[in-house]
Amino acid sequence: MRSGNRPMSAKILFVDDDPNILASFRRRLGRRYYVTTAMSGEQALEVVAHRGPFAVVVCDERMRRVSGVDVLQALREASPATVRIMLTGNTDRSVEMRAKKEANVFRYFTKPCRPEDLVAAINAGVQAYRAETERAAVNEPRLTLVS
Repeated sequence: MRSGNRPMSAKILFVDDDPNILASFRRRLGRRYYVTTAMSGEQALEVVAHRGPFAVVVCDERMRRVSGVDVLQALREASPATVRIMLTGNTDRSVEMRAKKEANVFRYFTKPCRPEDLVAAINAGVQAYRAETERAAVNEPRLTLVS
């Protein structure tokens, strides 16, 4: 499947309550990946339920009503193969430890971060997602008919 002149690529979800940051992600990565955005944790979970799975989810920590760690932890349960990345302005090391322990984040970045570092992490995340889904497909039990 192709969209315009863009080859088939991975689906990436960005979760942040700042529309300017979401627009920046869309501009930077929209030609390489299918980029979807959500402005809240609740919206992100709804998007994943209806439009997932996503190869990579990049989530802010500080949002209204629900933390990014809680969102990524819920995504870990709903879509275990999805690679989770946290991008936050919070420099508290306890948040990083919680994100790694409870949500099993792949990478953790503090804002501002260099765009090329985030892009490299997303690219690595897509590769990890593809490897995991291919491994799971190979190990999936198959039904055999016995006559």
